[in-house]
Amino acid sequence: MRDFQFLSFIKESGKLFLKKNVLAFAISAFLFVPLVTGCGAGGGGDDDDGEFTTPVLDGRLTGYMGDLSSPSVPCSGRTLYISASASSEGSGTSSSPFKTFDVATRALQPGDTLVVQGTFTNPERIKLTSIHGNASNYITIKGASGAELSGANITANNNKILKIEDCSYLKIEGLTFKDHVNTKNGGGGIGVYPPANHIVIDNCNFTNLKTTEPTNHGTTNGIIVYGNSTSSTIHDVFISNNSFSNMATGWAECLTVTANVEYVNLIHNTIDTTGNIGIDVGGNYGYCDDPSKDFARYIYIYDNTVKNCVSPNATAGSIYCDGGQHIIIRNNHLYNGETGFSTGAEQVPISENYSTGDILIEGNYVENFHHGVWHCGGYQTNLGWVQNVRFTNNTGKNTGFGRHQAVIVFNKCRNIDFSGNTFTNPDHSGVTKIYYTFLAQHQPDYTQNVIDQNNSWGW
Repeated sequence: MRDFQFLSFIKESGKLFLKKNVLAFAISAFLFVPLVTGCGAGGGGDDDDGEFTTPVLDGRLTGYMGDLSSPSVPCSGRTLYISASASSEGSGTSSSPFKTFDVATRALQPGDTLVVQGTFTNPERIKLTSIHGNASNYITIKGASGAELSGANITANNNKILKIEDCSYLKIEGLTFKDHVNTKNGGGGIGVYPPANHIVIDNCNFTNLKTTEPTNHGTTNGIIVYGNSTSSTIHDVFISNNSFSNMATGWAECLTVTANVEYVNLIHNTIDTTGNIGIDVGGNYGYCDDPSKDFARYIYIYDNTVKNCVSPNATAGSIYCDGGQHIIIRNNHLYNGETGFSTGAEQVPISENYSTGDILIEGNYVENFHHGVWHCGGYQTNLGWVQNVRFTNNTGKNTGFGRHQAVIVFNKCRNIDFSGNTFTNPDHSGVTKIYYTFLAQHQPDYTQNVIDQNNSWGW
């Protein structure tokens, strides 16, 4: 077992922002024509014998759940203080707190807790670099009641309020990230960059984080875990109990995990009105030079609530997988958006082994989505495949009722198990249940081995 117990996947031996949107579908006389702008994933392998085998998620995602009750970590060192109201640089005691993060973070040792007091408004991001706890003693940076990190004075692109780089066994807790509204690209709350491992972000609040140009390829993120290195994988990250609201992410996403990243748990977060995609797992964009590592994998998305994710640019999925692999999406609650789930493939990887796939979407609740519950597959024939996805025991209510929409849409995909789901549409009895994009265009080679069984339609 890995020493980070929450990340319960069992590991075997062995540009600073994203431009992403999900699937939009329009229709001319009789055909759905997919329209999309964004980010995604890749291909897959044909099953020439025509038989479908239920995806096994390569055996490493079963029995992995572990202890998800709390993101608590061992921590038994000193308690130090930093205060925005300090008149001079102190020694870190409660009566003589540090004034600047540069000085405070250099003083931290394994097991220490740094308590943040007041509102810090810096002209550029706060950088946490070369901060290392250990498995027995994490370093914690914790907000006191009302502690805030403001981006109001940040005007340069590609500056999150907080940058975490070359850090390990580090916990960020109880802070508010707010008011980053003066840059077009690369703004937002927290960026995690390699090398980094055993990072916990818990019980933080992200609000009023907005690109200045949301409809002109502007981008901002609430949190992005960005694996843009071949030599250093970001791994063992636990993001839990955070809230995100009143954001304008533009062509980016609220909570993003992309490129060379593995073993990430996204647990109990609440996302409300963020301007585009809620949660995104991405890959195959060339952010990492090695294509075999350029996608996020072993990601667990559990018990999050995502509401009101509506994009000004294209149809936003509340939870989107575009290039990621080995993903479980379970017991999430999605409300009042455009598309509930999207498993897409906006890029074509160099090998079909790196395609979007091995995904389980199970036991989720989706309500009031006019573009439908689930869009699966690359939305054009020249884009990538989505393969080996199981969509089961989900509940959809009042979905797919937008003009020329459907509850479920299958695009360029193969080896799909769509079974045991329940759908009701009390006010939209005429809505299309399932639409096969490429079959309608007489291109059956692009939708293969889809099993549709034991689904309940309440109209």
